[in-house]
Amino acid sequence: MLAGPSRLEYDHQRVQSRAPGSSLVASRTKRLALMQGFRLQRIAAVAEMRPSLPVAGSLLVCGLMAWLPVARAARVSADEPSRPVRLIFDTDMDTDCDDAGAMAVLHALADAGRVEILATMVSSHYPYSAPCVERINRFFRRPDLPIGVPKGKGAPIDRGSRYARAIAETFPGTLKTNADAPDAAKLYRKILASRGDGETVIVTVGYLTNLRDLLASGPDEHSPLGGRELVRRKVKHYVCMGGRYPEHLDPGVFGNLKPDPESAVAVVRDWPTTIYFCGLGDDVMTGEPLRAEADDNPVRRIYELYLGNRPTRPSWDQIATLFAVFGSEPYWQLRREGYNHIFPNGTNQWRAEPNDPRHVLIEWKPGGRDRCRAAIDRLMTHRPGRDVRLGPIE
Repeated sequence: MLAGPSRLEYDHQRVQSRAPGSSLVASRTKRLALMQGFRLQRIAAVAEMRPSLPVAGSLLVCGLMAWLPVARAARVSADEPSRPVRLIFDTDMDTDCDDAGAMAVLHALADAGRVEILATMVSSHYPYSAPCVERINRFFRRPDLPIGVPKGKGAPIDRGSRYARAIAETFPGTLKTNADAPDAAKLYRKILASRGDGETVIVTVGYLTNLRDLLASGPDEHSPLGGRELVRRKVKHYVCMGGRYPEHLDPGVFGNLKPDPESAVAVVRDWPTTIYFCGLGDDVMTGEPLRAEADDNPVRRIYELYLGNRPTRPSWDQIATLFAVFGSEPYWQLRREGYNHIFPNGTNQWRAEPNDPRHVLIEWKPGGRDRCRAAIDRLMTHRPGRDVRLGPIE
């Protein structure tokens, strides 16, 4: 049984990292900066970008900040195209259409050689979520991608969907309901055990049910390690689309951490590698170019069924997916101070102290929002067999 908020404070004594001699005044200043606009300025961004800089000590801060992204971008573009990210994508695929938009982005990036999709997991108990995911995979010519679903406790089944059943019954595929798909936790274990150490990235754009089950899993035929140790060894990092920042305290507003709050609390508390939290997307409206796509595109149909006559929808899941593949360089900067506190009802608050080095918050770089919006619309309209229009991401 979950205790009240005071008992849910994480055991940060194990991970707390405070600079010697830090003062009470500095602590209060950090808290004030956090809650009054949540805008620690670019000095923090410079601190978190830690390349070796061949610059003179007299270089002005403004010059340093202009030079850093250019130098780092050159290194990323030189190295990463030859090393696709190995990624497991975990979606609810029920309550909103941005999950489908994120899958379109993911498949486009796979066609561009930037990512190897290891599996497309489903965290919802809605019976047509897994078949809907399979139909999208099939459209993008990856019909055999593994799909796992939760087999135990999780988010309630009655959340419903405006589109999942229609897609499952209209487009071709083999899964009829979630019951036809294997247990997600077991599938996670099988895939992770087969991969190299520190190789796999996980991104969730739905509930955290499957990851809770993975952490709680025991040794099996795939690995002698328990779930937490298997994750520690095999997972490079985890990207979580969930919560709003600096805080999201209204339990009546939907969010990915709320339908299964016990799992959210457990995963954020116990996950052994870095978690990148993403709450961006409210003001990144995309999807209108999909209206010109052909009727055989299930992503176009999902947006049509969900939106009706509205042309666009926020891009929460697409943003997290892009970050999982490209990291912070194209559009984002990172906040490494503080931690993400999850309350028993699934609401959240980014707290300045104590510091948890596992918790990292994704924020916009100046100008990143508009460039990201354009990239999402380009990638969501990708069709299999055509060249991928990565555009300025490269």
